[in-house]
Amino acid sequence: MTDQASALDLASTPVVAVRPELDAMTALYEMYRRDVHHLAVVTDDDTVGLVSAADLLQGIAAQYPKTTTSVGSLCPTPGPRVDADEGIGVAAERMIDAHADAVLVMRHGQVCGVLTAVDLVRSIAGKPPEKEGSR
Repeated sequence: MTDQASALDLASTPVVAVRPELDAMTALYEMYRRDVHHLAVVTDDDTVGLVSAADLLQGIAAQYPKTTTSVGSLCPTPGPRVDADEGIGVAAERMIDAHADAVLVMRHGQVCGVLTAVDLVRSIAGKPPEKEGSR
């Protein structure tokens, strides 16, 4: 694929999302169960951000054994995002600017995908996007 591809063309869908108040350990279990490395963090009326397995593990380790940790407290806000119709070059720039390995793909204010650095590398290599649960 080239820069002509949109962010949504390469993004993982459907999106695996959690609430900000969810316990971080429970979120890790959900990631393992769904075989994903990133979760969108959403409320009823907003997309808060994006959290990775590394974010959750670091947060849990920092709090252990003191208390439980919520996903929302570990989620950088606002999460890096790109419009679904924007090119992958823009998505790559947003990842670089946010020092992140993924961005939320948005359409009409709603998250519709998660695009990762691995998705971009696969595109450069000419490999098709992976199916859900294959990460």
